[in-house]
Amino acid sequence: MASIRVNLVSNLIVKVWTAGITILLIPLYIRYLGIESYGLVGFYGTLIGSMSILDLGLSLTLSRELAKHKYNNHSVENIRNLTFSLECIYWIVGVLLALIIIGASGFIANHWVQTEDLPVSAVRQTIMLMGLVVAFQWPISLYDGGLRGLDEQLFGNSISLVMLTLRGAGVIIVLKYFSATLQAFFLWQAGISFLYVLVMRWGLWKKMPLSSTRTRFSVEQLRIIWRFAAGVTGISAITLFLAQVDKILLSKILPLSQFGYYTLAFTIATSITLIVGPISQAFFPRLTGLVAAGNRDELIQLYHKACRLMASFIFPVAFVLVFFIKDIIWIWTKNGNTTENTYQLAQVLIIGSMFNAIMVLPYNLIIAHGWTKFSFYQNLIAVIILLPMLFVWTNLYGAIGATFVWLSINTGYIFISQPLMHRKLLKGELGKWYLNDTLLPMLPSLFVILAIKLALSWLWPSFQLNLLAIICILIITFFISILYMPDTLAMVKNLFKRNPKWKIS
Repeated sequence: MASIRVNLVSNLIVKVWTAGITILLIPLYIRYLGIESYGLVGFYGTLIGSMSILDLGLSLTLSRELAKHKYNNHSVENIRNLTFSLECIYWIVGVLLALIIIGASGFIANHWVQTEDLPVSAVRQTIMLMGLVVAFQWPISLYDGGLRGLDEQLFGNSISLVMLTLRGAGVIIVLKYFSATLQAFFLWQAGISFLYVLVMRWGLWKKMPLSSTRTRFSVEQLRIIWRFAAGVTGISAITLFLAQVDKILLSKILPLSQFGYYTLAFTIATSITLIVGPISQAFFPRLTGLVAAGNRDELIQLYHKACRLMASFIFPVAFVLVFFIKDIIWIWTKNGNTTENTYQLAQVLIIGSMFNAIMVLPYNLIIAHGWTKFSFYQNLIAVIILLPMLFVWTNLYGAIGATFVWLSINTGYIFISQPLMHRKLLKGELGKWYLNDTLLPMLPSLFVILAIKLALSWLWPSFQLNLLAIICILIITFFISILYMPDTLAMVKNLFKRNPKWKIS
């Protein structure tokens, strides 16, 4: 089996590469399409994010079942039938979503998005093309989840790296040399998404264990996993609402240009997933396996180490973004108007995303135990409390009000949800999580960034930060953060050893 090292490194490479392309290309998208048209690109992200509830928890369910198969040797026939059954459901949902989006394109263009200069006919055509992209892109997450469950993350990441590069960078050639229109943008997205899903499907079935019997649709296998899938669906529904309702409301309330600024700020804030995704995906199969094997001692040890590793990567990035975001946006876009309209939104969203990021591994532990009720009720309570806040703050303060709702949600997770989760699953380990896994990794990054910020303000007030200076600050902060945590340093060193100790075996 692959080591955590291989999975972690491959996950980081694909995340850093694709995010780097996105960071470099967004200013070009805005240049060729305009900020109003880029607002529609942001609307597409909101649209597909809002529909992710229809995933029904199936991609995570498949990942978990395939991971359990590697430890408990489940029937090959059953696991193949389950995969095929979920695949059929995914394709049906994807086609239905495309038809719904195409059918609603007129209403959205005429009555939902607030256009300023874009013709309504062009907006409607663009939304119809979004439906086509959704149909092709929808099943990709299932195939990706399957490959992760089979511990074939390197293989899946290699495919994703190529396809995401083609999808993101290739469209610039189309916009520059052929047609700088939204229609051309989304036609390219649809074509590459179609190729992407075909290759991912081939990859998953290539890596699946072979069976002498014919693979078929199995209602029986769906019945076995429906409770877990339903629980994940409930979690996803509430989480989706919390994550997307601000953007749904703002896409209706704000002009597309202002919504474009909010989308840009949220894109920056969620860049922290550069770190979260790879680490989470690398450790989740191992956590699931230890839970299935009943190995509590090793589970606790790996959980704390993974949380410290996550925190030691998150905090340097988050604090550099928070304290230097105005400089970063200016360096990135070279547009003063965009910078002024975006940086304050981004600061609040980054802090909320930082809190959200350190909750990912505890959430993985909950899912590894199959305790889906907790996350569902946690998020349901958050909706009941925060929904009125969202309406009031968004109407009173606009986009900045919505950012504080995001911050409030994630603050509640840290101080309310964590004690409840640890009491149930890891009794006696909460103090270690707060102190050793969160606070101690946070302090060196915070102090270093504050010292650099104050030094620049007092000693070199006229110094103009550039990209190289930002990178140097990030590297310094990261290395001090790692050096401050000896066991985290040991884990990082393991990444470069030929035979690391923390292997999946």
